[in-house]
Amino acid sequence: MGAFLRNKIFLALASVIAGAAACWLAGSVLGLLCPIVAAFVLSNDRLRSQFRAVLVAGFLISAIVAVAEGSEPTAISIAVLFGLSFFIGEVIGASIEKVPNSNSLVTAFIDDRDEDVPPSLSVIHPEDRLLASHAVAYAFWTGVPQVVKYRQRQADGKYSVAEMRAEPGYSVSVNVDPMVSDCNERWLKMGPVGETADAIRAAKVIESLYGKAWALNAEGQFTYVTPSGQIAIGMTLEDLNRPLNGRPFLDGGDNGWSLGVHPDDYPQAAEAFRHSLRTGEHWHVEYRMLRTTGQYVWHRIAARPTADAAGRITGWYGTSVDIDVYKRTEMALRESEGSLRQLIETVPALIWSTSADGEPIYFSQQFRDFLGFDVDAKDIVGRTRLSVVLEEIVHPDYRQRLTETFFDALKTGEPFSFKHRLRRFDGQFRWVEMRVAAMKKADGTIVQWNGVCFDVEDQERSQEELRRAQERYARASQAASLSELSASIAHEVGQPLAALVSSSDACQRWLSTEPPNLERARAALERIVRSAATAVDTVKRVRALFKRAAETHQSEAVKVVITEARELLAEEALKRGVTISLEVEQHLPLVAMDRVQVQQVLTNLMRNGIDAMDGSMNEKRLKIRARLLEGAVQIDISDAGPGVEFPEKIFEPFFTTKGDQGMGMGLAICRSIIDSHGGRLWVGETGQTGATFSFTLPIDSAINSYESTIGGGDVV
Repeated sequence: MGAFLRNKIFLALASVIAGAAACWLAGSVLGLLCPIVAAFVLSNDRLRSQFRAVLVAGFLISAIVAVAEGSEPTAISIAVLFGLSFFIGEVIGASIEKVPNSNSLVTAFIDDRDEDVPPSLSVIHPEDRLLASHAVAYAFWTGVPQVVKYRQRQADGKYSVAEMRAEPGYSVSVNVDPMVSDCNERWLKMGPVGETADAIRAAKVIESLYGKAWALNAEGQFTYVTPSGQIAIGMTLEDLNRPLNGRPFLDGGDNGWSLGVHPDDYPQAAEAFRHSLRTGEHWHVEYRMLRTTGQYVWHRIAARPTADAAGRITGWYGTSVDIDVYKRTEMALRESEGSLRQLIETVPALIWSTSADGEPIYFSQQFRDFLGFDVDAKDIVGRTRLSVVLEEIVHPDYRQRLTETFFDALKTGEPFSFKHRLRRFDGQFRWVEMRVAAMKKADGTIVQWNGVCFDVEDQERSQEELRRAQERYARASQAASLSELSASIAHEVGQPLAALVSSSDACQRWLSTEPPNLERARAALERIVRSAATAVDTVKRVRALFKRAAETHQSEAVKVVITEARELLAEEALKRGVTISLEVEQHLPLVAMDRVQVQQVLTNLMRNGIDAMDGSMNEKRLKIRARLLEGAVQIDISDAGPGVEFPEKIFEPFFTTKGDQGMGMGLAICRSIIDSHGGRLWVGETGQTGATFSFTLPIDSAINSYESTIGGGDVV
């Protein structure tokens, strides 16, 4: 039923045929009911309102005549005809308006719940439907949202003004203000059609697609402009055609439409249009058009002529498409491209690109300045640009390997890096580090290769200087180590030799007395023998050190080792007025040690203490204490000297406070020995006088028995 009612042409023909048949068969005017109803339904809203008035008036007049004539049959028939026509027309018209128009350009956007999309054209006032349809088409072609006001039928059948926003249906990358249109009766006026009927029909076809169209006569006067187009520029046909300087447009005059064109664009557009009007050539032009909002926006305009059978131009039809969105997008892209290009050109690196097959296509400004030429300056007929460029700028030592590496990357698509020497514009080769990667599409197809070269000449020189400095340092370190080793040997051998000389002097002195003191001389000789044995052992250990022989630690009693070290220095201490006291805790466990090395540590620390008390007016006492602390034996050697002036440096090699008399190796060697035993050597906090050097020797947990019991508390 709905499809049948929508086909108005079929309805009109059927009603005329049915009415004629009824009149002929029945011989009554009631047969005219069908054509009258069809005419009522096919009329637009304005005509339908007038039609209602005619039907109502005809019904009232016929009824009055029928009553006055005493129920005249003809008058009654006419009254019934008018009444039924009015009633049936209203019913059928209401049924038609309830059926949506599926052919409308707007039905694809129907959603009564969304105010920003057009409703069905069936609920829009018929006079506003073109406006809504054009707004949708124009939004799609231009990318500019269109806001229009229209009359929309409400549930009670009355119309009220509503607002519709038509969106392009796709995203736009720039900010766009919507175009707002307010319909008015004055936009619906048309000019004299004349011979431009064909042009107007063509314009209406165009506007159904693009939303804006117009028609002109052969002299360039507008005879038709889409209402939405008039609204957009704020000009009626009268405004567009109004002469401004009294001369026809073809003779160089200006019409009102010139006021809607940017002053910088109008002369060229007008001259091109005059040329087209004279020659019949198609008109294509771009210019900025003034909107009612006061903004100039870019439009692309095209026009075509219409001609009669003789080929004479009868009019013109054309369209103007708002391309401001595209112009602004293009400008934004150019600005972005310019910013990116400026960024690339100013990056402190040498940037270049090649095509997918490796042919160079771009050198950055930095690269051009470095090389002294652009990418195409070295082209040679018959040779690839890549081979020429590589031969021109890459050092011969690296050219072959770089070429092979690059061609391998072209086959695999994998990025690579390469360090080589590059020829500068002045002929100097400089080290560069090059990194190359492929730019690919989403499907992995390589578009081009991008590379960057960093000038690393200064870094290479710095690294070379650093390598040379390291070599010099290594040689100096070897010399210093040899010097340190020599000093260490001299120091270690000197300790027992000094004790040997001292004991020899004592032995000679005791034998020279009258009568000779043989007992003391014998004791001195025993010390001489021990000192000589210590010197021999020291030399053996030095030799073992050079042979990388393994150290042999044996379980020793701490008290015995300390006592022997004291005996080695007893004569010297007596001669220098120093008293040595020994305090050892009872039952100290045996300690795994190198006996000679630990004695070297003890004698070194004891001699340092004796030396420190030279010239002191206080009592010269050297105290040695051994005790068990947390799994290790700790030995403290305290003197009554002036203390340690530089405790943080005292263990550094070659650091000495003894002037020319010291080598600065004693404490460094002592610490090395204690470290090799797994212990620790340090100097305690010193007060006004005196210093205490302490070291630990870890206890061997494997020793479960003592070879002897050590007494403690002895004071000598």
